Amino acid sequence: MNVMVTPQADEPTRRMFTVEDAFRMVETGIIGPDEKLELIEGEFVQVNSKNNFHQNVQNRLTKALVGMVPDDLAVGIEPTLTLDDFTYVEPDIVIYRYSEAPRLTAERAMLVIEIADSSLGFDLGVKAGLMARAGVEDYWVVNAQALEVTVHREPRSDGYGSIRRLSKNDILKPNHPDISMVAVRLADIA
Repeated sequence: MNVMVTPQADEPTRRMFTVEDAFRMVETGIIGPDEKLELIEGEFVQVNSKNNFHQNVQNRLTKALVGMVPDDLAVGIEPTLTLDDFTYVEPDIVIYRYSEAPRLTAERAMLVIEIADSSLGFDLGVKAGLMARAGVEDYWVVNAQALEVTVHREPRSDGYGSIRRLSKNDILKPNHPDISMVAVRLADIA
């Protein structure tokens, strides 16, 4: 049996934006300061609003981490994290070393945490791939509803070499030696 296949029309050309383009758009007012956007591989993506589960977990986890992290490090709440020339994200929490550099980059991020509810699939899929390619050594995705944490380590160009799911009763410890004193159980803070 012969089947005729009709070729699809060519996709229109897309204009990819750089991180520098995005920052200039904010500076000139094209993008408003309250707009919740991330730049994913050159395209703007609207970030979902947070619900109560998400906000409560983020607040309590941030409070716990701030008390454990040494003074020469920062616990960033929704900082802009540049992963490459075409991608920046705004994870919920990032532990990093202070610097005079104009932007926070993956090289300075010791621990990146996303708290997910409606964005769980995106954070575990697309965003995990981006984090791995950028070399983020320790990427946690907290499921705000189930209070489970998926810990991603051993970044490679094709994803993470180690991915473990931990329950709210497991002790979470970052991989970076400069924050080895940090230990938290979600059951204790949620």
